[in-house]
Amino acid sequence: MTALIDTTALLALLDGHHPQHQTLRHELAFELEVEGEIAITNYVALETFDAMRRRLGASALKQFAREIMPALEVVWVQPGEHALALEMLLASGPESPSFVDCTTLVVARRLGVSRCIAVDERFVPEGLA
Repeated sequence: MTALIDTTALLALLDGHHPQHQTLRHELAFELEVEGEIAITNYVALETFDAMRRRLGASALKQFAREIMPALEVVWVQPGEHALALEMLLASGPESPSFVDCTTLVVARRLGVSRCIAVDERFVPEGLA
């Protein structure tokens, strides 16, 4: 597995008006075709379901659940990873990543993942660009 995906990318993927919509469609298609796998943590899935329903509506959530989720490998955050992510969050400053982002970083280390597909740059300082 070479990439984890973040909520920001998934929201942009389903929002046809997002400036990075087309770029993400091509990037994900390439990643799935060449690498064969993109992973999502169960925490990112939960965050995505909620944000998608609130921001894009029930039809976008249904499309995501039927068309995109089956192509993603769900990786479960382990109890020790949850604890490490909480420590990371508590030790960081006001510009810190969210708790879900901290869990993504911890899981990426466990899996040896070198990329996080996201719209923003929050994973770049951690070497997941």
